[in-house]
Amino acid sequence: MGDWPRLKGPPVGVGLRFDVSMWPLAIIQMPPVMTEADIAYMQECYEHVFAAPTRHALIVDTTTIVRVPDAALRRKVKAFEDSTRQAAAAKNIGSAVIIQSAIVRGAYTALRWMSPQPAPNRAFADIVDAARWCIRGIEEDGQVVPVAAYRLADLADRAAVG
Repeated sequence: MGDWPRLKGPPVGVGLRFDVSMWPLAIIQMPPVMTEADIAYMQECYEHVFAAPTRHALIVDTTTIVRVPDAALRRKVKAFEDSTRQAAAAKNIGSAVIIQSAIVRGAYTALRWMSPQPAPNRAFADIVDAARWCIRGIEEDGQVVPVAAYRLADLADRAAVG
């Protein structure tokens, strides 16, 4: 498991958190209010994640967001997403997005039907279900799941067996 990407901590003023301590499970926690600096840090982290020799599953936790990014920031995120489609297809097992609102989760799901991602992408209400889905993908990919990821998914009994 020594092949995880090495990420620098976020610069001062960046609220986005990108955690690879449970590699090949990565977790992004979105900031309450996204800025251009958050996007730049996310892009820098993804360069390391996509350069890693192993594939990964990703949880994106949006539960801390208090204001939807403005149109200019959404365009930047979309442009970045479009520029990484090939890398995501090769390196991403799947992405689970945590969205607490059932209405917003439904809208996100409909959006992804209309604009599919290069790797599986699903919305979940909480981190436990998101982690379980990601762990299934990691296992099906033939990779070792860290004990901490099993604990996150409330599957500590499986960690004792594996």
